[in-house]
Amino acid sequence: MKYFIPAILWAALIFALSATPGRHMPDLSFWDLLQPDKVGHLVVYAILVGAMLWGFYRLRQREKIPQNVIVMVVLFAILYGISIEFMQSHFFSGRNFDVLDILANIIGCLTGLLSLRFFKHQNTPTSSKIE
Repeated sequence: MKYFIPAILWAALIFALSATPGRHMPDLSFWDLLQPDKVGHLVVYAILVGAMLWGFYRLRQREKIPQNVIVMVVLFAILYGISIEFMQSHFFSGRNFDVLDILANIIGCLTGLLSLRFFKHQNTPTSSKIE
């Protein structure tokens, strides 16, 4: 459980920030995904997936993470992002539902998969030469 504390704290931070009253924003076009808000969504969800994968990596004592666990981590993070968007539209004052936020969250989750490369390289033995 201790290996998942960063992911749990990060998810709680996402929830807290998502519940904070915000301003109503106009409808956005697809190209507005490059706005700082959308980039923020991408980064936050990439970190969430990375933190969850790190937890599994450490839990498995640095062995390979099974494919089904990877899929479940990404699906969980995507569903978490979608559910927060729905909560924003129904329960959080001053917040609204935004499909482009969901898209940015999904891209972030998939970007978080890149952290898997980092974990794989950490497990690769390196030869060290003393000269």
